[in-house]
Amino acid sequence: MILALIFLLVDILYGIKVSEVNISFFDKNNTQAMRGFWCIIVMFVHVPASYQNTIQDLIGCFGFIGVTFFFLTSAYGVTMSLDKNSNSIKNFWRKRLPKLLIVSWTIDVFFYLVRTVLYREYVNPINLIYVDDWVKWLLGCLFALWVSNKLLKKTLYWKVSTCVIVVLWSLLVYYLVKIGVFTHTAWTTECYGFVWGIILGTIRPYFLKYFSDRWSRKWIISLLVSLVLGVLYLKFKWLPFAGDYLLKILLGIAITMFVLIANTRISFGNKINMFLGEISFEIYLVHGYVFNIFEKYYEWNNSSVFIMMSIITTVMCSYIIHLIDVRLIRAATRIINV
Repeated sequence: MILALIFLLVDILYGIKVSEVNISFFDKNNTQAMRGFWCIIVMFVHVPASYQNTIQDLIGCFGFIGVTFFFLTSAYGVTMSLDKNSNSIKNFWRKRLPKLLIVSWTIDVFFYLVRTVLYREYVNPINLIYVDDWVKWLLGCLFALWVSNKLLKKTLYWKVSTCVIVVLWSLLVYYLVKIGVFTHTAWTTECYGFVWGIILGTIRPYFLKYFSDRWSRKWIISLLVSLVLGVLYLKFKWLPFAGDYLLKILLGIAITMFVLIANTRISFGNKINMFLGEISFEIYLVHGYVFNIFEKYYEWNNSSVFIMMSIITTVMCSYIIHLIDVRLIRAATRIINV
């Protein structure tokens, strides 16, 4: 597990470049590099209970920030695209649905074959069109944005409308979870990343200009705020709504701000996190399957070995699936655009 911590530090710190103003602030390379870091963090939080340990639990505490970050980058990219070319809304679903659904279904088929061939475990074929719950949440956020844009043409209006819908949906699901109506995994606080992504995409130049000035002071303040909120969250996260909702959202904002302020001066990117970032979506969807197979069919005497072997296997499988996905998505895109 010490090696895991070292790897994470190397993953995010190796190859960083510091400048007075990072003109590539939150561009494609920087976001890809950070996705490569956060997708590994997310894996640690989903380790089966019987194989968890202290260091894994410490790393996993930040998993919800990783999910928030994925929502943020999705909304940020869409916002920047629509601000640059409002007519791109016409190809909104043709551009996004193939990427989201083909990856999900390819992974379903891949592990259906693995279980059938290796373990003679015949899964219900309906599972071949299963879509991960997180993908459904992302699709829901994208749908809110698409509807808002279609109904409210003015830029400010559709952005505000989307944010309001996401917030109201989050509050509704949180309430339904509390009363036992909604029992699935719910990203009621993490989906706020979609709101932050819209806001960041809108104020990007002002954000960069403001936080580049007296950068170190503002970065340290954001770190201190994150630490204070982190301690408060650990102490009061059991409190309904105030602790497990509002405080968690505030902590998510603080840590996200810490990362974004860092990026106004620091450029991230090396071969490791760029590679992981390229397959981060696959990693996010694959690791649950790998954990399930390893836990079900093998006995491990050491939780750290279980975790490291799961991570390595997940990355390998994700890369293979990614190579397949790229070709399938290209073919689907050509067919759709005919």
